[in-house]
Amino acid sequence: MKNLVISLTSNTERRQHISTEFQGHNVNFEFFDALTPDIAIPYAQTLGLNLDKSQLAPTELACMMSHVAVWKKAIDESMPYITIFEDDIYLGIDAELLLNNYEWIQPNWNIIKIESFYKKVYLSSKTYSILSKKRYIAELKSKNLGTAGYILSLEGAKILLEFVLHNNIHPIDQTIFNFFVHDHKEPVFQMVPALCAQEMIIKESQEPLSLPSLLEEERKIRLAREPIDRKKHQTALFKINREISRVFLKARKTLLTTKVDFK
Repeated sequence: MKNLVISLTSNTERRQHISTEFQGHNVNFEFFDALTPDIAIPYAQTLGLNLDKSQLAPTELACMMSHVAVWKKAIDESMPYITIFEDDIYLGIDAELLLNNYEWIQPNWNIIKIESFYKKVYLSSKTYSILSKKRYIAELKSKNLGTAGYILSLEGAKILLEFVLHNNIHPIDQTIFNFFVHDHKEPVFQMVPALCAQEMIIKESQEPLSLPSLLEEERKIRLAREPIDRKKHQTALFKINREISRVFLKARKTLLTTKVDFK
């Protein structure tokens, strides 16, 4: 398994955190140099993405294109499986067993979220035990944001790249773990308990963050400046969520509301 951690070359504090975290769990990894806004914009244009209607903050676009660049690397180098991390995560127990090989992954598990974000999500009632039933995999049936830790097969990387190239530009976590999930063209799976979590999720705003996020600050500023567009977006999301709710009502017998802890 190739484990890549997206990180700015200039952020030595976060890189030191990742080195300590991964070495402490005996997990092999490499840094992937995160794109900066001045690089992300022309890179997006070379891929044919239309940025005219994009309302992402510069750091949001750079974050998105950094993930896309990792997918492209996986495709170009024909990597069978790749785990993509952001540089403020903590790893759980069993990380060494799950991240240094991919023999435990079934062929149709092309996209696996291994991160804890929302406390509860909708999952399929059909589950697949791994690590002698210490964890399990189930299909994700609802939004579960965050892109701090997920696994892609080579096919999964191709599928997500194709999706991004033919859809409107949104923050990367909304793209994968909201809109793509509800596109229903390819199942997205969730690991339970989750194998990683960001510092802000673990601390739950109860303590100062040692790894503060510039991305989150710029996102707040963007949303504050776009009340009209946000209202339109919320209206669109309401319609989407209403349709999703109807689907849930029909399929409630096959869905489970599940707590996704970090362990």
